[in-house]
Amino acid sequence: MRRYARLLGSYAALAVTGMVLYTPWLVGLTPSDPSILRAGLSVICGILLAGGFGASTYAYLHEPEYHLLETGQVSDTEDVLPYLKSMGELPVVGSYADEASGQIETMERRHQRLYRVIESTFGETSLSAGKFCAVADSARSTLLRNCALLANRIQAFDVDTYRKSRRRLPGTGESTLANEQLAIYEDALSDMREVLEANERLLLEMGKLEMELSDLQGDDNREDNTKMLDEVKNLLEQTKYYR
Repeated sequence: MRRYARLLGSYAALAVTGMVLYTPWLVGLTPSDPSILRAGLSVICGILLAGGFGASTYAYLHEPEYHLLETGQVSDTEDVLPYLKSMGELPVVGSYADEASGQIETMERRHQRLYRVIESTFGETSLSAGKFCAVADSARSTLLRNCALLANRIQAFDVDTYRKSRRRLPGTGESTLANEQLAIYEDALSDMREVLEANERLLLEMGKLEMELSDLQGDDNREDNTKMLDEVKNLLEQTKYYR
C-alpha cells in the first residue's frame, strides 16, 4: 500500500506543477505563445511532465529483480541495505526486511560513535584502541552478513504458497500436504526472527560497550577492558548466522 500512496503523491505533485506552469494567471506557458522561447519552454516542460508520470509509475510499480547475495563478500552497507529496502513492500516478509534495514542503519551510527569513544579513551594508536576497533568492525561485519542471509531467505520465501497453505481447511484431501508446507514456511519465518533477534542482541551489546567505555580512563581499567572484549567476542560467535 505504501508504494501506491507514494505513487499517488508523485502524481499529485506533477499535476500541481503542470497547473502552475500552464494556468494563464500563473506562469501561463502555452505552445502557441508568440514568443519562440516561451513556446519552446512550454513543449519541453510538457515532455518532462509526461516523462515524470511514466518514470514515477515504473519506479513504484515495477517488480525488482532479486538475486542471491554472496554473504561472504558483503563488507559495506551499500552491499545489502538497498537490496533490503527494495523488499520492504513484499507481503508477509516485507516487515522483516524493514526491520533489518533499520538494524543496519542503527549499527552504522553506533559503529561510528564507538570509534570516536575508543579513540578518545585510549588514543588512536594504542594497542587497546586497536583491539576494541577490531571488535567493533567484527560486530558491524557480522550484522551486515546476517542481514544478507536474511535477504536471501526472504527471496526464497514463497508468499503465495504460504498463503494457500494457510487457507486450506482440515478435512480436505490436501490438508496433510498443506500442514507440512505451512510448517516449513512457519519455520522459515521463525528462523528470520531469530536472525533479527541475534542482531538486536549485538546492537544492545555495542551500545553497552560504548557507554561503559565512556566511563573508563584508558588502560587504568585493564581488567574491565578485557572483560568487555570477551563478552562481545562471545556474542559475536553466537550470532554468526551467515556461516
